Amino acid sequence: MIGVSPYAVAGCGAISAFMIALSTFPAQSPMARRIRKIEAIREKNVPARLTIIEQIVTKEKSSRLQQRLIEAGWYGVTPVAMTMRGIGALGFGVAVCLMSLIFFNNLIGVLAGLFSALVAWRIPNIMLSRAVKARKESIQKELPDFLDFLGSTVQAGLALNAALVQAVDATRGPLKEELTSMLAEIRLGRPRADAFNALADRVNEESTTTMVTALVQAERLGSNLSDVLIELARETRDRRWMRAEEKAAQLPIKMILPMAAFMIPSLYLMIFGPVVARLLMNR
Repeated sequence: MIGVSPYAVAGCGAISAFMIALSTFPAQSPMARRIRKIEAIREKNVPARLTIIEQIVTKEKSSRLQQRLIEAGWYGVTPVAMTMRGIGALGFGVAVCLMSLIFFNNLIGVLAGLFSALVAWRIPNIMLSRAVKARKESIQKELPDFLDFLGSTVQAGLALNAALVQAVDATRGPLKEELTSMLAEIRLGRPRADAFNALADRVNEESTTTMVTALVQAERLGSNLSDVLIELARETRDRRWMRAEEKAAQLPIKMILPMAAFMIPSLYLMIFGPVVARLLMNR
């Protein structure tokens, strides 16, 4: 017999709840820290201002977890808070494990408790991965329309910065958030090419990286931006169509398991159920 105190379960659950609640407090975003630092140097001379602004802007070193948090758009969550969420979820899993030992004092209870602890520990990471995937899919969906609008405004005679403002106002979703942050960095004095490259680093998505590379190269070489943007819009739309076709081709494979679990047993029941019922009645 394995003896588990209910106080241990309650204590483990309370500690886990405290850690998860503490990790939900939003942290100050990097952009807010930059603005605060820039506002703090108003009384300094111009060379000192330029030096500090350059140090603030070019500071983009982060860990893999921080990069994933940025890709998910969780700018208010730090890697420490994410780690605390994982530990708190693991604590809830351990509490469930201890409760299973109390109610099912056997090997099945131990295995079920260990499985629940492992699943709970992976839940924050799974949620982060889903957020990253959903954000990238949303950006992929909105990017062709944004490039169409941007190419049309540039072709109409607007400068690139003014066209970006107009195109961002017509965009929605995560792409609009990232482009708004990029425009804010440009207004703060960051070179446009560096702001575009920072956008590509934050999003870390193939179509966005291709767009940024093409725009930076076109601006550097003096190419016609409207033609480049129209071609980029066509290419991203074709790429989105290819991804849709790829997902459609994967559907038959993904439907095998639901069919085997639900449809085939129902068909067997409909076909052989009356036969079995008649045989039982003839006895």
